[in-house]
Amino acid sequence: MQNIEKPPLLIAICEDTESDLKKLKGFIEASGTLFELDVYEDGADLIAEFTKGRYDLVFLDVFMEQLSGVETAEQIRQVDTEVVIVFATTSDDYTREGYRLNAYKYMIKPVLRSDVEESLDLALVRRDRNLAASLDIISDNKPVSIPFSEILYVESRDSRSHVVTADQRNYSTVATLDNLQTLLSPPRFLRTHRAFIVNLDHVDDVDDDFIMDNGDVAYIRVKDRKRIKNKFDDYVFSKIRSD
Repeated sequence: MQNIEKPPLLIAICEDTESDLKKLKGFIEASGTLFELDVYEDGADLIAEFTKGRYDLVFLDVFMEQLSGVETAEQIRQVDTEVVIVFATTSDDYTREGYRLNAYKYMIKPVLRSDVEESLDLALVRRDRNLAASLDIISDNKPVSIPFSEILYVESRDSRSHVVTADQRNYSTVATLDNLQTLLSPPRFLRTHRAFIVNLDHVDDVDDDFIMDNGDVAYIRVKDRKRIKNKFDDYVFSKIRSD
């Protein structure tokens, strides 16, 4: 099997006050966490570079001139529902907005080391939880371990099952969809059709069928559309509550 080494924590800081930025960076560096860091002075700069999965953790200053932290978080959530968002602010007046945007916490400035380390710990736990679970299959006569978090969907065609991943790879295996279904359990994975198992974390839109992050269409059984869409809604709401 492939060994999946834990990568550095991918962090973005969006902060336009030099003293606050210096303090936050100092606490991250002192934490002992292996990390990679990008710094942005404004939310618009971050959004211009942001893609799904690019960061594990984003620190956002609430008050920025061009695009506020709240507005930035709104645009981030349109792209990535998983990344941990932490607001840094001089006021807690925006806690309701933070709840709506599924922000992990507010750090009141001047930020405390304990708040920063707590944010790092949460991001690590969530990242490592996703990395820990994987689907182990034989593809092209080689053993492959695919993290659950990277699987978009599995499709049965041409007498084989095809595991499609977020990095646009397609792993073909002789394992049947029925067998793979026992390994890809609900509620995260859902059998939507005789030929499809879908990772609900990677559903970008819902029409008659599921539209995945990469634009592919995963079919939903016509007679089961209402039930399957309800399961998707339940899954999304359960994630919001648990976070």
